[in-house]
Amino acid sequence: MTNDIYSEENKGLDISKLCDKHSIGRHDLIGVATTVARLGDFTPLEALEKLSQVNSIEDYLVSLQFKKGAEDL
Repeated sequence: MTNDIYSEENKGLDISKLCDKHSIGRHDLIGVATTVARLGDFTPLEALEKLSQVNSIEDYLVSLQFKKGAEDL
């Protein structure tokens, strides 16, 4: 993938770039990724990849909560 969130050296996610993209710190990213993983039933890596694809964390969390709530009905 040619997304600038990915590091060229190790072909994995560059956490620093992901934090910069969303203007959050590493500790906050851990909390958000944990919430995304739980709501979306994702692995931690899948949650980070989802966060690299979205532009607004808030909008994405709302959509996950809405989807989770609809499934519980």
